[in-house]
Amino acid sequence: MSVHYSPDLAALAARPDFEVSLPKEPDVSPVKRLSRVAVTSGIFLATTFAIAVVFFVPVFTFNLSRVEALEIAGEYLSVASFAEQLSSLFLGTLILALAFTSFVASLLLFAAGATVRPKNQTVVQDDAITHLTVLRLSGHER
Repeated sequence: MSVHYSPDLAALAARPDFEVSLPKEPDVSPVKRLSRVAVTSGIFLATTFAIAVVFFVPVFTFNLSRVEALEIAGEYLSVASFAEQLSSLFLGTLILALAFTSFVASLLLFAAGATVRPKNQTVVQDDAITHLTVLRLSGHER
């Protein structure tokens, strides 16, 4: 037994199953773009610095606990060399925080606008073609 579908049903079947949101129109004002870049850069740098400070606090407390009149682990150090050592440790944690912040920012940047969700298909209860389609597709003809 052959089953013939109306052209309307074939057109409905050829539609994509997922709805992809269209990109937003860009803001054309250069002043707004520049201000958004400045605000975003400021937030990025402030977050990086805050994470670097959070990472550096345990290192600083550990090194501060080892100081005994500038004698560290049995070696006498001048104040300048101790400050240089601490600044180099802070720069290392700043680089680590920059890598962490860049990773999170890239995740937020690339995952923000790509919304893919199933298409909402409203079914009208009183539509006779819908009922016929269900009956045609639910039989042994499939």
